[in-house]
Amino acid sequence: MSGPNVDAVMTAVDTLLAGALDAEQMPIAIEQLRQLFDGSKACFARVGPNMKSGDAIGTNADEALERRCFGDLAQDFAVMADVVRAIPLGDVYRDRDVFGENGLRSSRMWQEWMAPQDMYGGIACRLLEAGQSFWFFDVQRGRTQDAFDAADCALLERLFPVLRRVSEISRQVGHLRMQRDEARGALDTLALGIVIVDRDMRIVYANEGADEILADPEAAIGLRQGRLFARAAIDQRQLKQLVEGALRAAADPLAEQRCSMIVQGGGDRVHPLSACVMPAVAASALVEPHSRVMIALRPLQMATDLIACARQLFDLTDTEAKFASALAGGMSLAEAAEVQGVRISTARTHLARIFQKTDTRQQSQLVSLLRSAALPLRSR
Repeated sequence: MSGPNVDAVMTAVDTLLAGALDAEQMPIAIEQLRQLFDGSKACFARVGPNMKSGDAIGTNADEALERRCFGDLAQDFAVMADVVRAIPLGDVYRDRDVFGENGLRSSRMWQEWMAPQDMYGGIACRLLEAGQSFWFFDVQRGRTQDAFDAADCALLERLFPVLRRVSEISRQVGHLRMQRDEARGALDTLALGIVIVDRDMRIVYANEGADEILADPEAAIGLRQGRLFARAAIDQRQLKQLVEGALRAAADPLAEQRCSMIVQGGGDRVHPLSACVMPAVAASALVEPHSRVMIALRPLQMATDLIACARQLFDLTDTEAKFASALAGGMSLAEAAEVQGVRISTARTHLARIFQKTDTRQQSQLVSLLRSAALPLRSR
């Protein structure tokens, strides 16, 4: 090949580094590399256990053939990969030198996958090893093109450090993305609204539970122009004070702070919520420390399995659990006694035993404890 265009090389390198952080940019980077080598096809891929289609980013992709590579041709691909494993990292190799011209052309992998995509001769190098996996870059020439020469191999050797670094970053970002997705999935199973806001109450993240709460026009907390707000002015002032207190506590863990409140909303039709506010750890060095707060929101409604929870968590008898459930549902002791068909004196005896078993002293404490007793998991 003729000497590479410096501007084209630098553009490809810049796009590769961008693709390491943003997966949507990677196909553009691989296409630029293909053009840099005047290739018919180029590919950047991970090879190893549990391979899936997203592990390979190629140009001129034929989706049907790509599926075969991870389907009925997977075993043939694995055999070829085992041969490549023996090649040192950074060494540029030619397909025909590693597999032999006749051996490669007679293989099912070449006949059914490579030849239909005009892959008649390629150069490649392994970039990174991680456990049983390795990353490699490969570029092919078509049937009517000249074979790669020494200048092509030298260019790929010079690009190896960049490609290796891109592999490292992509792997790290992939792990972070997987951890993020797992964390979000776990938060979405909670029957709690989890929101992360900045100091101006702008929402940075909200799980499924929070989305449902914020979309409810009768909830005591809502969303306005991207900011969290309580519908009643007195609640809004108190919520803002809790957020400011959490930010101070993040900077000074010894600072005293109140972290929870009941957001009433001020209206018969408004659904009240409990809100627990705490500092949120910045997930990126790009985020200003001590600038975000996590708020857990929970509708104040009695759990449907409260009787069972009361029995299991506090060793209440069935009768005591029914009394406790009735009180948590808003009944007075006299009303609960009437429903249970007992005298008020008997109800007081039950209440005293419930206080003893739950380590509470007042009916308001008991109700608050029982309303938070059930595990906050969403039904799926």
